Amino acid sequence: MTALSACFGGYDPSEPVTFAPGTAVPVELAVPHLDQVVGQRITLSGLPRAREGRCPGVQPLTRKDWMLTGEDGACVWVSGQTDNARLLDLRPGMSKERVAVTGRLLRTEHGVYVLQIAP
Repeated sequence: MTALSACFGGYDPSEPVTFAPGTAVPVELAVPHLDQVVGQRITLSGLPRAREGRCPGVQPLTRKDWMLTGEDGACVWVSGQTDNARLLDLRPGMSKERVAVTGRLLRTEHGVYVLQIAP
């Protein structure tokens, strides 16, 4: 991985991304490569949002699922709670701070990626 190509500016999505333990990969960089890490435990970073975020469709696993979004429209559903994202952070425009979330990446039968946080 190239030092996240100067903070996402010149990132080429065809370049590989390293999902190393303990390293948060920005959602913008991760989304094109998620098919390679289904079933694995990974850490992603992004802006926490509720249903008003950028992920298409409805909550894939539970009605409490929320979104981790990137600044470029990239989005991954998250199922479970984390201390990193409080309920207030999930409202649109509330949190402008990126959070890191670790979980097991699943792909639903409809092809939706979900980062499932273990209880």
